[in-house]
Amino acid sequence: MSVRTVGNLKKLAETASFSREFWQAVIFILILSYISYTIIYSLYFSPLAPFPGPKLWAVSSIPYQISILRGRSHRKVLALHDYYGSVVRVGPDELSFNNAQAFRDIYGFRPGRPQLPKDPKLYASKMNGVRDSIGGYLDNEAHTRQRRLLSHAFSERCLREQEEAIVQYVDLLIRRLRDRTKLDPKHEATEDLKNWFTFVTFDITGDLMFAETFDCLRDGKLHPWIALIFATMKGITFLSVINHFSLIRVLQKWALPESLREKMMQHFNDTTQKADRRLQKGATRPDLMSAILKNGLGDSQGKFVENQPIMSRREIHANSVFITVAGSETSASILSGCVYYLCKYPDAMERICKEVRAAFSRDDEITSAKCGRLPYLNAVIEESLRLYPPLVTSLPRLIPKGGDIVDGYLLPEDTTVSTHHYASYHAAANFVFPEQFAPERWLNDSRFSSDKLEVLHPFSLGPRNCLGKKSVNPIAVNSTY
Repeated sequence: MSVRTVGNLKKLAETASFSREFWQAVIFILILSYISYTIIYSLYFSPLAPFPGPKLWAVSSIPYQISILRGRSHRKVLALHDYYGSVVRVGPDELSFNNAQAFRDIYGFRPGRPQLPKDPKLYASKMNGVRDSIGGYLDNEAHTRQRRLLSHAFSERCLREQEEAIVQYVDLLIRRLRDRTKLDPKHEATEDLKNWFTFVTFDITGDLMFAETFDCLRDGKLHPWIALIFATMKGITFLSVINHFSLIRVLQKWALPESLREKMMQHFNDTTQKADRRLQKGATRPDLMSAILKNGLGDSQGKFVENQPIMSRREIHANSVFITVAGSETSASILSGCVYYLCKYPDAMERICKEVRAAFSRDDEITSAKCGRLPYLNAVIEESLRLYPPLVTSLPRLIPKGGDIVDGYLLPEDTTVSTHHYASYHAAANFVFPEQFAPERWLNDSRFSSDKLEVLHPFSLGPRNCLGKKSVNPIAVNSTY
C-alpha cells in the first residue's frame, strides 16, 4: 500500500471521527434545549404556572411518582398543603386540592355539567378485561349501567340478609382471640390485630362473593391466594406510575417484574375460576353473587345465562377481582385504625363500650339498622375514617375539552385534578387538633365548632362513590361488643 493511500485512509478516519463527535454534540444540544424549554415553559408559561408548589415537581412527574412508589405520597402531599395552601401543583399538569368545595367539584354530582372523567393514566392497564369492572370503566355511561346492576347487591336489604354470615365470622374472630389469650395466662405475648382483621374480612368477602371461605380465621394465617391480592395491588400501583411517562409506557410489558406479573395473572385466573364455580350454584344463598344474578342477570331460577345484553361473564369476572381487592383489605384497614385509636384513647374506649352494651343485651340483637342509631359508635367510626382512611391518596380526574372550574379556578383541558384524602383530613385548615382522636367533633362539641366536617368523604361522593360503604358498621360494632 502506497504512502498516499495510507494518508487518505487516516484523513477519512479523522473525518468520520469528527462526524461522530459532531452528531453527538448535536444530540446533546437538542436534549439540553428540550429540557431547558420544558423547565422554562413549566415554570413561567404553563397555564398552571401561577399555582404554588415545589419547582422540581412543577417541571417533572418523577418526584411525585417516586413518593407514590415509596408509599410516602400521602404524608408528602400533606406537608405540601400545610406549606403552600389549599391547592398545590404536584406535577407539570396536575393539581391537588384539600377542601370540601374541590371534593364536590371534582367528584360530586354536577347539574348541567358532565362528570369529570377518570384520568386514564391511572386506569390504562388492562389484564384480561379487568377494566370491565365498575372500578375500571372510564366511560361514565358504562359505569352507570354497571352501578345500577350492582347496587342491589349492596343495598340495605341485601346487607340485612348477609348479616347472619357476617356475624358468624365476627364471632369466630372473637373466639379465636379468646383462645389465644387462654394460651397466654400471663398476657406476655402480643397479637397483631391487623392480621386478625385481615383474616376476618377476607373470610367474609370469600363467603359473600364466592360461597367459599379462605379459612384464615380457622388456620390463623393468610390463605396463599390472598398473597396474590397484595401482589396485584402492588402491580397496579407500579403500572399506574409507568403510565405517567410516555417514553417508557410502551415498555410496560417489560418494565413490570416478571414475578409480579405472573402473580397478578394467577390472581386473576384463580378469581375467575372461583366466580365460575359460584355462578354454577345460581341464586341459592343470600350473598353478593345471588343479588347480582337476581338483578336481571339470570333466568327465572336465578341461574347465569350466557350472552345476556346486561352483564357478561367477563364483567362478572372483572368485578369479582375488583370487589375482592377493594372490599377486604380496605375493611381490615378501617378496623385496624379504629381499634388502634380506641386503645390509644381509653376514655373513648370506655364510652363506646358502655353505649354498645347498653343498646344490646345479646350479640344476636345487633343489626346495621340499630347500629345507625348509636351516636358515639358512629362518631368513633367517622373519626377513625378521618385519621386512618382506607384510601390515603387520591382518585385523579381529568379536566375535559374546553376547560372546567374547580374550587373557583378555571382550569385548562387535560389538567389532572384530585383531592388527597389523608392530606385533607389531617389538615389544620380543616380540623382543630387534626392529629387528635376526638369523636366528639362529630357530636356538635363546641370545642370543634370550626371543623369543616363536610370535607370528610372516605368513600368518595357523587355517582362513583363506594357501593360497599354501608358494610363497615356491622363488623365494627360486633367486634366492639
